[in-house]
Formats: sequence, C-alpha cells, structure tokens
Amino acid sequence: MELSDEQKKRVVEEEQQRMAQEEYRAQVRRDLESRTASASPASAKSNVLRYTLIALGIISVLCVGILIGVHGRSSDEATLRSKTASGAERKATESSGKPSPVPPVKLTTTQIADRATPSVVVVENFNEDGEKAGQGSGFVFSPDGVVITNYHVIRGARSLIVRVPSKESVRADSVLGYSIEHDVAAIQVSGSLPALEAERLEPVKVGDRVIAIGAPLGLESTVSEGIVSALRDAGGTQIIQTTASISQGSSGGPLFDEFGKVIGLTTAQVRDGQNLNFVIAIRHVSDLVNQKRPMSLSEMLSETQVVDSLPATTLSVPARNAVQFPFTVKGQQGAILEGGYRITGGGGNDVGVALVGPGGSVIVNSGRVAVSGQFKQRLQRGSYSVIFDNRFSTFSSKSVSPDLKLTYYK
Repeated sequence: MELSDEQKKRVVEEEQQRMAQEEYRAQVRRDLESRTASASPASAKSNVLRYTLIALGIISVLCVGILIGVHGRSSDEATLRSKTASGAERKATESSGKPSPVPPVKLTTTQIADRATPSVVVVENFNEDGEKAGQGSGFVFSPDGVVITNYHVIRGARSLIVRVPSKESVRADSVLGYSIEHDVAAIQVSGSLPALEAERLEPVKVGDRVIAIGAPLGLESTVSEGIVSALRDAGGTQIIQTTASISQGSSGGPLFDEFGKVIGLTTAQVRDGQNLNFVIAIRHVSDLVNQKRPMSLSEMLSETQVVDSLPATTLSVPARNAVQFPFTVKGQQGAILEGGYRITGGGGNDVGVALVGPGGSVIVNSGRVAVSGQFKQRLQRGSYSVIFDNRFSTFSSKSVSPDLKLTYYK
C-alpha cells in the first residue's frame, strides 16, 4: 500500500528526531570521557549516576515517540481502509441503482383492516335469465380496475356487478382471464380503484398469522384472523390451509400476511370439518394476470358451456301405473334442464307429468299433458326424477319418448 504525503512527512520527522538524539548521546559520551579523567573518585561517581539517569530519560522519551508514531500509522491505515471500503460500498450502491432494503414492519389486524377494506369488493353473478345466481368476494389487484376473484364466483355469468366500498356499483366490462384448474379469475371494471399489494416478502410458513377479509352472506368488510395450519399441493395448485374463517360469500376475498400483503385467495371450507379453510396461493393469481386473455362474458360462456344429453329411450307406462325417469345434476352451480317429450298410445295420448326434486319435493307439476310437452327449468345440484303418470287410465298403456338435456358450465 502506498503511503500518503502526511505519513511520509511523519516518518521523515521521526528520522530527524532519531538522528538528533543519536548526536546528543554521542556528545554526552565525549563529555563523560573528558571529565572522568580529571574528576575525583566521588565526583566521578556522582557524574556517572547523573548522566545515567539522563540517558535513561532520553531512551524513555524515544520509546514513547516510536510508540506514538506506530499508533499514528496504524490509525491512518485503518482510516484509509475504512474510507476505501465506504467508497466501494457507495460505488456498489450507485451501480445497482437500488437503495438498501427497508426491513418489513408487522401490522396489527386493525391496521391491515383499515388499509385493505376499501379495496375488498363484492362480485354479483347474474345468469342468462337476468336472475341473481350467486355472489362472492374479490379484491382490486391494480389501480386500473383489475379485480381478482374465484372462477366459480363468475361461472355461468351473463353479467357481473362489482360493489366497491363507499362507491357506486360498477359493471364488469370484460374477463381478462380465468383458470378453471386453479379456480382464479380476473375481471375488468372501469375507473380508478385503490389496489392491494400482492408482493410476497417472505415465504409463507406454517404458524404464520393471517387475516381474511370478505363478504360472507353479503356482509361486507368482514374480518377474521387465524394462522397458517398447513401448506398443500393439490395437483399443481398450491393451497394454504388456514384457521381464519371462510364462509359462503367469502370466496374470492384476499388473505393477508402480518405485513399486510395479499398471499392468497380465500376459496373454500369443509363444512363437516372443524375450522378447515382453504386458500389459493397468490402465485396463481400473478400467473393469470401475466397471461391476460381478454374476452367478453359471452365468449367465456361459449368456452365453458357443457351440454349433457340424458339417455334417449322410450318408456312404456302401463295403465294404472306411473314411471320415473331419473337423472342427477352434478355441477356445483346446478344446471338447466331443457328439452321435450312425446306421448303416444291410448285414446287421448296423454299422461300426467311432474318434476320431483331431492326429498320428493314437487318442483314442476304439468298436470295431464297430451301428445307432447317441454321443460326448461334451472336446477340445483342433486338427484331428480320426471314422473310420467298413467294411473288415471283404466285400460290403455302409453309410451313416452323423452329428449332432454342438462346445460351447465365448467
């Protein structure tokens, strides 16, 4: 390492001091030698003692000076190293263009609720008949009106209404993308809205405190708190299991970590289990938004519509008897039963027709139908039967040929 000018100056001064001291000691020795020859024995001893003490003092001063000089050089070298290191760090920071990261601050549940509630919305689903088919929760993902919710919240929707806290309800303009596999959807609404932060600072861990905000049963801005009880992988979908309560209507709402960041999308609960609630990890939301595929709601319906034809068979209905035509609606959001049937045989080509639902409840009673009839009925999930009743006929058998189908959405 090259010495600075100040360090060089100090070394020269020390060397001059050393040479002066050496010259002084030589002079002292010469004086002692010349005086010893003429001095008396007692005087000689006194002089020797005096000059010995003087010499010891000089040596002590010299040692102290050397120590001070060494310490000064060490201090200067340390200062130089410190300045060099600081300069290197400053250059590294300037070259990276990023400030030093600020440690995240944990927030209370109250703080998270106050900050997040204005960005948690209610999503209302209206079907093809203009009827309200269901509702769920959602949250504003970006200020330009991107709203995130579960796919099952918007499934089968002909139109969507988004209720924003302290604002008028807005209609969703389009769907930016959806994933049936991960149960995630992104919709676009007009206007500027306050968005939530979804950047994850640290990996989610079992035992972390979490907060859920949603609208169970339409009760907006409902807050629940819990912990992460397990982390699961369901066929490629990352699931967070939590004790934070999730009820019907909460689906699509955000789950926050204790830093106020969105870590997942509240999705489902096990009703027969004790505090078993499941959340889709936020990474699936980010993946969906990064691969936007804008479309209208009509286009989404066309892509997701499923039509299942019920078994086509001719049923024989003996006199004084009734025959059942059973079928099952398996879709989570139900299905539409539509189609017709033809009746032949007997004097009037007529039978009694009724649609019976779970528990034997009569949903449609068409009475006595002659020749043909039609069904178009929206049904919930469950087991059903169409009853063809010929008990009023004493002698004539009838034949019924159903041509029915179930329409639902993936």
